[in-house]
Amino acid sequence: MKKNFLTYRVQTDVLNIEIGAINAEINVVSTTEPVLFIEYTKAFAPSFDEAAGKVTLTQKKKAFSRFKVASATVYVPEYNVPDVRIVTERGKLCISGGIYGDVQAHASKLKAEINAATFENLMIKADELDVSAGEITVKNIANTLAADGRVEIDKAFCRRAECRVKKGNIGLCNYSCDFAVLNSENGNIAANILGCESDYTVNLAGAAVSGKDNLSASGRSIRASAMRGSIVLDFENGPKFDERFENLADEEVSV
Repeated sequence: MKKNFLTYRVQTDVLNIEIGAINAEINVVSTTEPVLFIEYTKAFAPSFDEAAGKVTLTQKKKAFSRFKVASATVYVPEYNVPDVRIVTERGKLCISGGIYGDVQAHASKLKAEINAATFENLMIKADELDVSAGEITVKNIANTLAADGRVEIDKAFCRRAECRVKKGNIGLCNYSCDFAVLNSENGNIAANILGCESDYTVNLAGAAVSGKDNLSASGRSIRASAMRGSIVLDFENGPKFDERFENLADEEVSV
């Protein structure tokens, strides 16, 4: 059955986007359209505080909202760089393209897909979490925290990364960072880091370890711990930071 969508448009710049959901599919998409607009099912109620430049999208609490999946897509103009905060009990989050400020997602149970997007800071936290990401840039800090779940990231660039999963696996491929803390209390860690091994202070602790500790004066460091699992860490010579994404993130766009 096809869902009926409503549309909400904001005719001025948006500084903050806040979404509260119970059980929903939430999409945040970059668009060439000149204004931010939202397509949403009637389970949601949008509003805009012009003085604060803040869009709020809240899922209404109804009898069957825990079982019936609501849906919303937020189309963000390419020139707009908003902060985004999403709080949901359960659901799916997709972020595709765009440049954002601080982005936070908090959930009880969340499946997240993030592709070709740039962030100032990025935090994803959930009790049950399934994250896949590719071609992302985080200019400062990227945090992923979960009690149970899976994290898979391919082609990511950040200054500082922290990924902690109590029970589950962490997989990083073509990853570039200056500082990383990777921890899985009961799971495996596999990380392919762009750069030279000798440039990092490396500290590994696990039931089975492929890789070696190292001491460097560069100030860069990687610490990984998987006390009940395995760690596979290797390095690959490559660009320290993706120039295309760096220029995109630093670009100042005027209306």
